[in-house]
Amino acid sequence: MIRDESIEGYVNRLASGEPTPGGGATGALLLAQGVGLLAMAARFSDHEELAERAATLASRALALSDDDEQAFARVSEAFGLPKDTDGDRQERSRRIQEAIRAAAVPPRDLVEASGAALRIAEDILADCNANVLSDVGAGLGCVRGTLVAAAATLETDLAPLQDEDARTQVSADILEADRLIGQADDLIDRTRQRIRG
Repeated sequence: MIRDESIEGYVNRLASGEPTPGGGATGALLLAQGVGLLAMAARFSDHEELAERAATLASRALALSDDDEQAFARVSEAFGLPKDTDGDRQERSRRIQEAIRAAAVPPRDLVEASGAALRIAEDILADCNANVLSDVGAGLGCVRGTLVAAAATLETDLAPLQDEDARTQVSADILEADRLIGQADDLIDRTRQRIRG
C-alpha cells in the first residue's frame, strides 16, 4: 500500500516504467500533503476543529492513492487480455469498459475531496496566523495539483468510454475539477497578496 511506503520507495516505483502508480495516485498524495499543511496552519491559528477536518481529509486522500493505483492496475490487466478470437475480443472489450468505469471513481472522489480542502483553506484564511500563510499557500498549491491530476486522469478515462451515462458523469467531473482549479487559483492569489502585505 502506498500509505505504508517510504517516500524514496514510492518515488522509485513511480520512476520505474511500470504502469502504476501514476498520476492519479500522485494527485492523491499531493492532496494528503496539502491538507496536512492546512491542518498545521489551522493549529497555529487556534482552529483545532479545522485542523481535525483537514487531518481526516489527509487520511482519506492516502486511501484514495491506493484506490487509484488498484483501479488503474485493473485497467492495465484488461488491456492485456487475449484478443485472438471474436469471443476473446468481446470479453476483452467488456472488461476494459468495466475497468475504465471503475477507474474513474478515485479521481472523481479526489475532485470532491479537493473541494472540501478548499473550503477548509478558505475558513483558515478568514482568521489565519500570518506566520503560516506560506504554508497555506503551499497547501493550496498541492490541492491545485491534485485537481489538475484528477482532471487529466478523467480526460484519459473519458476518451475510450462507450457508455453514455458514464461519459456524462465523467464530463461533469472534469468541469467541476476545472471550476475548482479556478477557485484554488483565487485562494492562492489571496494568500500571496496577504503575504506581500
